Amino acid sequence: MRPALTLLTALLLAPLAALHAADAPAVINLRQAPCSAAADGMKDDRPALAVAFSAAKKGDTVFVPAGNYRVVLPQGARLSMPDGVALVGEKGLSRFVLVSDGDEKSHREFLQPGSASVIQGVHFSKEGVFPAVLFPLFGERDGIVFRDCVFDGGSEKFPGPYCHCFQVGNGALKNLVMERIVLRGFTFGLFQACEARGSVEGVRVVQSLFERNTASDLEFNAPDGKMTDLTVRDCTFRDNLSKSASGGFAVGFANVKRGSVERCRIESYGPEALHVEDRSEDIMLKGNTIIGGSKIQPNGVILVVSDSRKVTIEGNYIDGRPNGNKPHLILVTAGGNGLRNPSDVLVKDNVLINGDQTKTWYLQPGSGPEPVGNIVVKPNGK
Repeated sequence: MRPALTLLTALLLAPLAALHAADAPAVINLRQAPCSAAADGMKDDRPALAVAFSAAKKGDTVFVPAGNYRVVLPQGARLSMPDGVALVGEKGLSRFVLVSDGDEKSHREFLQPGSASVIQGVHFSKEGVFPAVLFPLFGERDGIVFRDCVFDGGSEKFPGPYCHCFQVGNGALKNLVMERIVLRGFTFGLFQACEARGSVEGVRVVQSLFERNTASDLEFNAPDGKMTDLTVRDCTFRDNLSKSASGGFAVGFANVKRGSVERCRIESYGPEALHVEDRSEDIMLKGNTIIGGSKIQPNGVILVVSDSRKVTIEGNYIDGRPNGNKPHLILVTAGGNGLRNPSDVLVKDNVLINGDQTKTWYLQPGSGPEPVGNIVVKPNGK
């Protein structure tokens, strides 16, 4: 039997124990000193959040108790969240109200998370008329998670300049996760500028709701960059407000390698619900329900264009009865003079219900095998 520690041994070990305790993950309460946020919706709590992030180290949690935290966004000074830190609120009760200290033309940004960071259970609401990107996911980032959050861009309450929730493509981003989020009232939910040359590898969007955005919900757009391994699954997309026929997709892929949209519900979209273009390859569109897509343009509810390759459109339910216009339910075509045809496009086992004016499909010759196993319902059941 090992003898009990002597007093001297205990004293010698005490500094080591204190060191371990100091290294243990900490919980930083945003309402308590040294942060001391007011959470009253009136005082600017940006300094409190900056203090919290300055104090936080890898493994720490910044806890956001219930309240309304007003955050004033200054010119050219986004907040930065350290690597390995979690920002955790009380779901449905912890709310950041984001406002600008500038005019209606001055761009603002809110927060750049670090690698291996988690943002969970927080409601972010942009209020006021000013252009913004709330979360610029720039630089070298790996493993950012957004979970159980609400993002409200306020586009109907504060119409005017753009407000995007997430922007990517400036740097190298890996392993981005959006899980059980609600994203509404933005211009683009997620986008990458056409001229961006960065890389995005590994995005997973699951069990989330996108509604009433004025451009595309998820615009995976990389004509000059690199995007690979993108998964969108078990999500709902509804009531898109785009007035343009050229943008406003639920999910758009451009020059994407290995992307999928599966088991999603998409309802009431002016432009095409699912859009695949610009050399995208190994794309799976499977098991989705689309009701009233492409209601303001004549293209396809699902559109595949411009040298896209190895695209599978399988097991989807597409209902064109809400359409008063004349799109194809599935359209596979080059997309214009001088553009190459899509290739290896497989259309199988879909249920396609036509409206009075819709057409079932058009597959440009050479774009793939004949469709197989599809159930096609003509207007009025004819």
